[in-house]
Amino acid sequence: MTAAPRSRLSRQWRVLAAVLIFAVPGPVAAQDDAAATAPPAEAVQPQVTAELTPDTAVVGQPLVLRIKVLVPTWLPDPPAFPALDVPNVIVRLPEGASGPISDSVGGETWSGVSRAYRLYPMVPGDVSLPAQTITVTYADPDTSAPVTFEASLDPVRFTATVPEDAAGLDPLILASGLTLEQTIDGADGPLGEGDAASRSVTAKISGTSALFIPSLIPPVKSEAVRAYPKDPAIAETSDRGVLSGSRTETVSYVAQYGGSVELPPISINWFNTETGSMETAQLEGVTLDVDAPGPPVAARFTPRQIALLIGGVILLLLVAQGLRLYALPPLRRLRDRRKTAWEASEGYAARGVRQAIGRKDLSATHCALAIWSDRCPGHDAPDLESALAGIGAGRYGDMPDGGGDWSAVSAAFQAERQRRLAGASHGAEAVPPLNPS
Repeated sequence: MTAAPRSRLSRQWRVLAAVLIFAVPGPVAAQDDAAATAPPAEAVQPQVTAELTPDTAVVGQPLVLRIKVLVPTWLPDPPAFPALDVPNVIVRLPEGASGPISDSVGGETWSGVSRAYRLYPMVPGDVSLPAQTITVTYADPDTSAPVTFEASLDPVRFTATVPEDAAGLDPLILASGLTLEQTIDGADGPLGEGDAASRSVTAKISGTSALFIPSLIPPVKSEAVRAYPKDPAIAETSDRGVLSGSRTETVSYVAQYGGSVELPPISINWFNTETGSMETAQLEGVTLDVDAPGPPVAARFTPRQIALLIGGVILLLLVAQGLRLYALPPLRRLRDRRKTAWEASEGYAARGVRQAIGRKDLSATHCALAIWSDRCPGHDAPDLESALAGIGAGRYGDMPDGGGDWSAVSAAFQAERQRRLAGASHGAEAVPPLNPS
């Protein structure tokens, strides 16, 4: 009685299980077919954005450049953020500049990292940060395998300005505070020769970088002391991203000669960004007295220089005397021989003829022709004699012009000279010289 119902119940369960086995694969297979035919979904890429605050930039005051990286999963490795290097801009990464973030993207919560740079423009003008590439490694949404993605960051541009009231500052210091302190050591009384005193000046600045602080201690021009400056010590701190710092300079003064030295006062003009007004930080000057012998009077020449000068003068006199005794006489004799040979030459005599003709001096012309004929013998020169006769007739006769044609005399002489020189070169027989009357 009892075994039959149990057998029927067992058969019912087996039938139900068989139905479920054959019924379930139908929808699953349908879903697989639909997934195979559907278009592939677009790859989900990380989001990288940059934001610059505030909108206006002031020289020496910070701007915050915040770069955000968001991914749909998580970051196995930190992103490779760029190392910003911009001319005339101080870039700082304060403590806690990087940190985790999360945001809603397409209705889903994405996680990532942000980094906040502090930018301090040092000079007014336009500033451009070039385009950057950030390497992001994140987990694949499907396989959780690490995926590397190169994200491009557009260029960032801004313009640094100077408040109107601070336009004339040099150097340009815009800060929320600036103070000067100094310490003088070893100057309680007069310094003896070889004693030293030191001056230490510290400038503390807040609201900007200590790199804006200029040189503090001016140089001293004095023979009484010699200055030995140390390298400046610059310190920089950050409080919640706001920079402050200090610059310390120390100079030691070693006494050399007697006298007094004025260490000049120090004054720095700066613009207070909190009050919007110009202020001046200043220190008083200090006088150092040196109790020591005065500096030696510099001699115009040292004994060695005087000895060299005397030796040089003596050497020059000896050289001049040697030239006068041994070099000048042969030169004079050579000059005299050349002068004598030139005055005895045909060319010198011909020049005398031309000069006499140029002066239109008949008597001098006859004398010069006689000398020339002796040095350049030849036959009679009827053309030259005729031209000279014309000059004589014009001067002593009744010719209307009374002067004759001297150009004809010059031409006849040149022709006669060429003829005689040509004859001499061909071995022509010498003839008696011209005998003018």
